Amino acid sequence: MEESDFIRDTYDYFLHKGISNDGLADGVEYTRQKQIVPPWENEVADTTQREETPVDRYGFFDTPDKRNLPTIVLSRAAYVHRRFFVRARKTRAPKKRMHQPSAQAVWSVRRHLESLNEVLELRRTRKWYSMVDEEQRRIRVDVSRDLLLKRVYKGIPDEMRGLAWDALSSSQAYGHSQQGTRHRHTPQPVDELLSHASEHDVQIDLDVPRTVRGHERFYTRYGRGQCELFCVLHAMSLFCNECGYCQGMGPSAAMLLMHMPAQHALKVMERLHDEYGFHDVYRPGFPGLRSEFYVLRQLLATFVPRFARILYDAGLAPSAYATRWLMTVYHGVLPYSTQMRVWDVFMAQGRDALLLVAVAILRVLDAQRYDEHTSDILDFVSMQILPEDDNAMLTWIRHAMKDPAVQSCIAKSRADWKRLVELGKDVEEFV
Repeated sequence: MEESDFIRDTYDYFLHKGISNDGLADGVEYTRQKQIVPPWENEVADTTQREETPVDRYGFFDTPDKRNLPTIVLSRAAYVHRRFFVRARKTRAPKKRMHQPSAQAVWSVRRHLESLNEVLELRRTRKWYSMVDEEQRRIRVDVSRDLLLKRVYKGIPDEMRGLAWDALSSSQAYGHSQQGTRHRHTPQPVDELLSHASEHDVQIDLDVPRTVRGHERFYTRYGRGQCELFCVLHAMSLFCNECGYCQGMGPSAAMLLMHMPAQHALKVMERLHDEYGFHDVYRPGFPGLRSEFYVLRQLLATFVPRFARILYDAGLAPSAYATRWLMTVYHGVLPYSTQMRVWDVFMAQGRDALLLVAVAILRVLDAQRYDEHTSDILDFVSMQILPEDDNAMLTWIRHAMKDPAVQSCIAKSRADWKRLVELGKDVEEFV
């Protein structure tokens, strides 16, 4: 049996058979260690379980190591000054040291606020149900764009996220396509695609166990979460011959699987590829990613010039620190609750929103650079990011998205990059 066939048969077997203590058991490795006896001929069940570890409301393990990671707090004062939101044109951060609460204090406040938000969540859920056509999985045609964005920036209720992301990513809700809407979708059930071989199956199998392993859904080897993740990534590797599979797909697919069934997750992944411009982000050479780096560099030079100069003098191009930010939609960079809010905005407004999240982060690091967290600037910008106030950061991004100066800078930078590519001079750029 070919290795690729064995891998697909193994995932298909566990997808339909299931595994006991999914989320608790470690599971037995069959494909990466190339067991001689396949699982369907081995009746020995794995009973090894992880130590009882508390999980947060989203299913992530709450371990001491996680709480003790080097973290930079994004102070609310960077986005709000005397109750007024700072405009994007005035993003030159002050040289004075900004008040910065401790990460422990911010986590404590965030947990307290989450416990108080149940009534607000219920109210917002009712509003979102009134805006979404559940049968068509689209935003209703009578919902204005302004109202939609207003509610997106306030945060989509957890109960509605899967349906809302599906609706927002549809061409009708998104309004326009950055890549040209192709209206194609794999009609075949995602698990049936396992009958088709992919040259990327071995690499996908290597990556699946290390993707979001800190979540109970993806913890158990060949558990439901890992099997569905393999199926979606396998299907994506067949979707576009040019892109095939790249590691940046894994975190995005896992994020979607936490909120919707595998078939819908695959549909949204295909829309990311076709309509959100991720075809160029994923394909060999990552030309779409290089384009985003160039636009980000221009945004920083225009709106955060001091920190842009610090990064340039240190020899740090955007590719050195922003690759994971833009390719995986801030996976492992922001707290999960904040990352979901970023996904809300990304689903509604596309990749421009991801660039402004980067600007929102770096303009605060500009001020906090003077607190001397570390002498290594790359370590500094690579730390875990913890916003003191998600609402303040997202509201600043919303205002920046509407700012003519910001939109002009983005449009001009994209046009300039296109010309550089046509002239063959893009390889000379510091991105």
